[in-house]
Amino acid sequence: MSRKTLTAAIGIIGAVLAFFSEQFGLSIDPVAIIAGLSAITLYLLWEGKLDIKRIGSQIGKFKDPKFWLAFISAILVAVSETFGLALPVEAIIAVLTVIMGVLFKAEFKKIATTK
Repeated sequence: MSRKTLTAAIGIIGAVLAFFSEQFGLSIDPVAIIAGLSAITLYLLWEGKLDIKRIGSQIGKFKDPKFWLAFISAILVAVSETFGLALPVEAIIAVLTVIMGVLFKAEFKKIATTK
């Protein structure tokens, strides 16, 4: 999305807010809202570009089993809570934590022997 498109979208949102503010007698300050939206949009765009660079430099993390164990544990908890599944979340997290501990221990041993 280009800067012109973002500016146009923010301008349209400002016009709509100003219209509703005047028609319904609301105490909306369109200038403050547009300023806030602009700051948020710019932050997200620039931070997004930096995040993409960070991910590119750490692409090896996707091959790490510890990353996937942490990802799976987070997803299991969220799915269980969202869909009301009666999964024993504490037991699942405990098992995944033990597996992750074994993986970390193996990695520490590998690092210690290479020095």
